[in-house]
Amino acid sequence: MKQEKIIFSTKWISVKETDKGFYYLERKGRDSVAIFLLRKSQVSPKEYDILIRQQPLCIDNTEINEQLRLYPCPITGGIDTGESPESAAIREVYEEAGYSVQVLPLGKYIIGTQTNEICYMYYADVTDIKPEVAQQDGSYFESISKNEWHPFDYLAECDYSACQIGYFRLRDILF
Repeated sequence: MKQEKIIFSTKWISVKETDKGFYYLERKGRDSVAIFLLRKSQVSPKEYDILIRQQPLCIDNTEINEQLRLYPCPITGGIDTGESPESAAIREVYEEAGYSVQVLPLGKYIIGTQTNEICYMYYADVTDIKPEVAQQDGSYFESISKNEWHPFDYLAECDYSACQIGYFRLRDILF
């Protein structure tokens, strides 16, 4: 098997060519996590609310009243070198939402055909857990992102693929 050829590289991403002539993007840390935080609904104890992280898109983002549009997703983040997906999920939940939790696996999916990234999905029930102040990572991206609680079915309306996949997998587990 031939070595893949690096076409372009920065400290964050590489564009590579395989020996069969396919080009793909590989980001630093390569794989990622998506974590769904749930809590019992305050309106109906048989229902759940879901924590939605409103984040900007990195490209083609329209400014509305001089502010970037935010898009709904679960808590997400990259897996650091040498870190397990589960450890990354726990770290990201604490960093972005302030919760200290154990996470349960929800599956994984391939991000797309033009990248070699796998997203590992987890969930945690945070009913009756009081969060600490979320530390964030200091980036502009995280400084303008925000967390919001929504009814569980809100996930079905989100465009982000992890939300769609998570909605159906969590619905099967919870209901």
